[in-house]
Amino acid sequence: MERLFDAYRQILQELDVRSFDLQEDQYSGVFLPAPFEEYWHSPVKIMLVGRETAGWNTMNGKNRMSRVLGLIPGITIEQVIQEAVDRYRQHLSLNNDGTLNLKSRSRFTQYYFRLARELNIPPQSIVYANLLAWDYDRLTPLTRPENEVKEVISASLQLLAVQIKHLKPNFIIFASGARRTDCIIKRLLTEYLDGYETVSVTPGRLWEFKTGNAVGFRIAHPRAMRGHQKYREQVIERIKQLCTTDC
Repeated sequence: MERLFDAYRQILQELDVRSFDLQEDQYSGVFLPAPFEEYWHSPVKIMLVGRETAGWNTMNGKNRMSRVLGLIPGITIEQVIQEAVDRYRQHLSLNNDGTLNLKSRSRFTQYYFRLARELNIPPQSIVYANLLAWDYDRLTPLTRPENEVKEVISASLQLLAVQIKHLKPNFIIFASGARRTDCIIKRLLTEYLDGYETVSVTPGRLWEFKTGNAVGFRIAHPRAMRGHQKYREQVIERIKQLCTTDC
């Protein structure tokens, strides 16, 4: 894990402070996955990737891009990374008896638990990741000025790429929708990974591709209805099918 944290540190230290209007700094805390031990022992390794967080690490006053940029006295990049990792590990809420709290109103979290149930693996063995490592005022940062968006996307894709390279998942599910994110996903695959080969595509619904040794899928966000449900189910069935021969 130290190699992954070192990569996080290097990427965050290279952020360009000149890209941000820090008088309007309503960025969330940076999102940095740190897999549970169950991931390393799982027979099938899965990353479920959302688009961005919604108010990640903000309720404790530890948001703001300024913290990551090293502009808050007494706050080091090592502290910022530890805060992010601690927040990530708290994300799967535990009941008082130490069992997982499976009751969530979040459609994304419900799909996360459904993946684990259908594939017969512990929920902690699935890595929850995000395409963008920050949100802005609990919403997408893609509406920010161009120079900020460019820096956020670049750093986010570098962070996600090192996660994929370090964790070596068998399957990557981008549950982020197509309208705004396909071009960002393709940039991740072509600029930061080993490219991709499309297997099949249903426009706006489901895209299956291969990248390196992983099989990737892009589906709508789990909260999307109007026919998207069956494509989320198809992804699960497709993973089961591939696992009968490859996992």
